[in-house]
Amino acid sequence: MDSVSTDSQTVKKHSKFVEGPLTARADRLLLVGAVLLGTCVLSPIGLAIVILALFQLRQAVKQGESSRPLSVTIIGVFALVDACFYFLGWGLSYGTSSTFVMQYFANGFGRLVDGGYYVGYNTTWIGASGASGENAWGLLCVLAIFPARVVAAWGFLKMKRWGYHFTIITTWAYMAAWLGYLINISTDFDTRFATTEFGIYGWWFFNIWYATAFVMIPWLYMLNPKRWNR
Repeated sequence: MDSVSTDSQTVKKHSKFVEGPLTARADRLLLVGAVLLGTCVLSPIGLAIVILALFQLRQAVKQGESSRPLSVTIIGVFALVDACFYFLGWGLSYGTSSTFVMQYFANGFGRLVDGGYYVGYNTTWIGASGASGENAWGLLCVLAIFPARVVAAWGFLKMKRWGYHFTIITTWAYMAAWLGYLINISTDFDTRFATTEFGIYGWWFFNIWYATAFVMIPWLYMLNPKRWNR
């Protein structure tokens, strides 16, 4: 009886989370800042907006509004930025690969880090990388995994129960895509790394952020899902 009473009290306690107007406004700023950070070009503006949003969240707490743990905000924003970065980067490389701006940045990236965006760039019917396997994984991520991850991260920040579970699902999908992508590029090692300035070390420096899913998974399972009650 005591354990049942304790559990019911815990659920009741966590069900009291109500988002206030200042928190809602700060979360909208977090979303805008995360998207701008994902563009790279506008990332300084995005960073400033994210910092402003964090200050607003602090003000909301001082005024007595319900708040989520800071770690949830940090992980949620990181997931948003990460998903927006690859969604926008890969997505634009397919839709605008023939433009001067995209070729300038993509070829520069290819010359320094990943030769797939320099040797044979924009020679396939879909544009972008000259490696067909790269484009297959890229389309999978752009059309399915990263849009779903953006939605999941937003629900996670808003303390929605579906957002919590959806974040776990998309993190597992992210890990699977990263491993498949890693195996794919390894089959074209000579083309993609032997022609670059920094070789394999440059690629790892740029793409190590993919591996954050391996860190997020154990952390997500350590959280109490009862906190995501909306």
